[in-house]
Amino acid sequence: MNIVLLILILFCAFATACSSNGGVFPLTEVQTTPAQEVPWLELPDGRAIATVHGDRQVGEHITFIRFPPGLRTAIHTHSNSYSGIVVKGSARHYQPASEMQADWLTSGSFYSVPGNVPHISECAQESECIFAIHQHGAFDRALVE
Repeated sequence: MNIVLLILILFCAFATACSSNGGVFPLTEVQTTPAQEVPWLELPDGRAIATVHGDRQVGEHITFIRFPPGLRTAIHTHSNSYSGIVVKGSARHYQPASEMQADWLTSGSFYSVPGNVPHISECAQESECIFAIHQHGAFDRALVE
């Protein structure tokens, strides 16, 4: 659980830096979200999302994303780039032509995905995966044919 605390501290520090640079995080007091109070929204395919800071539908946000074991997304894009940290599990994020070279990332690993770049996200079979992402723009997802 110490890695989760470290990740949350790093994201909070980043959010504070964003607010001092004109971002959408006008912090005036300490804000916390205990793990048991994370507001998960279950999605039909087994994934779940929980925005813990900002508004993912409008702009800058920090959001947790949870995948069940073995979930592999279809090829898709997002309009805005984002950075993420693997909080739990083992996962990989890669462009379709790079699957064989894609590293499996474990808890504490960092990754980033450029906007409008087709990619796949995958959780290993052994356990569920949780990612914490920071994105400067609204979150969207478009499938690639």
